[in-house]
Amino acid sequence: MRVVTFIGKALLKIFILPLFLCLTVIQWICTAAASMISVIFALAGGVFIITGILSYLMGNEPMQMMWRMIGTGAGLCLLPVIGEWIAVQVAYLNLLAKTWLIS
Repeated sequence: MRVVTFIGKALLKIFILPLFLCLTVIQWICTAAASMISVIFALAGGVFIITGILSYLMGNEPMQMMWRMIGTGAGLCLLPVIGEWIAVQVAYLNLLAKTWLIS
């Protein structure tokens, strides 16, 4: 019975190895994408927020449109945070797979 469980675990580890490699590549892609795009989205969000406030102060837009622009800017600033959260979750799954492979 011990031999059967040993062979079963060995086969599962062989099947988990490609999963581990895929998770590593996905983690690298998510981290790189979140790092590069965070600057762009932060600038775009800042432009939306500043434009909303200034357009209201200058009388070009009503208050409802100002809040829409501020909300859109805040949403753009939060998108990289969501991407980083996804990268952390993939890293956690990668760590779990690596721990199981070692055991």
